[in-house]
Amino acid sequence: MSSLAIEMSAISNLALDIMKRVIDENEKSQKINDEELGPLALASALSDFFELASGLESQDQQLESEDISEVAHYAMDLIDRLESQLWYLDIHDLRDNLSRLFVSLAVWFVQRNAVMDNLQGAANSFAILVNGENNPDELATMSRLMDEVLEAASDEMKIDEDRSDPWRPWRVLNLNSGVAATRALDSELMRTIFEKMERRLPYDLPGFFADGKRQMDTQEVPQEVRDVMTMFAEKWPAKPPH
Repeated sequence: MSSLAIEMSAISNLALDIMKRVIDENEKSQKINDEELGPLALASALSDFFELASGLESQDQQLESEDISEVAHYAMDLIDRLESQLWYLDIHDLRDNLSRLFVSLAVWFVQRNAVMDNLQGAANSFAILVNGENNPDELATMSRLMDEVLEAASDEMKIDEDRSDPWRPWRVLNLNSGVAATRALDSELMRTIFEKMERRLPYDLPGFFADGKRQMDTQEVPQEVRDVMTMFAEKWPAKPPH
């Protein structure tokens, strides 16, 4: 996977390519015939958003946190709609491009001090990209970017009161930030991310570290990496089965 591009021109081009495919496929199938909610209406809304965002970026404008957060909520909702249209039209070969779009857009907003309250698409997309990546530098970068996104999550998401959904964004992002740091074989990054996971997701740590240590026992990894995983696994022991 090539490095993520966080510039708005690259993000808008990526969205445009996906949107064109949706429009073309719908013209063939006519599966979506609601003019107000269909591909052409979505394309118009996305075009308006990217014009606004490109203007903010080119003029290096910083909106107030409340304002940029509102724009972020709207933009991520638009990409959610784009994802829904992709799957409804049975377009599945653009999954990785859609993942890059979700992730890049989320990071773009986070780096402009937005508070993010819609991270489902970004969380799932980070998971897809991490799973398909083997380059240690790229994995380390994604771990750090996930950490930035987690820091920008809304207070409601950070409280993590309802833990009934194992696929909730807060949990998915935290676990994959740890997975990416581990697979990057970066002992310092692992230590940093693991310490944050202790505050953010303590109830999942025994299983996470037990699984990490078990996998390392079957692999050749640098000793300092093994030492960090062992230290945290001992600190958060898994409960023995009854």
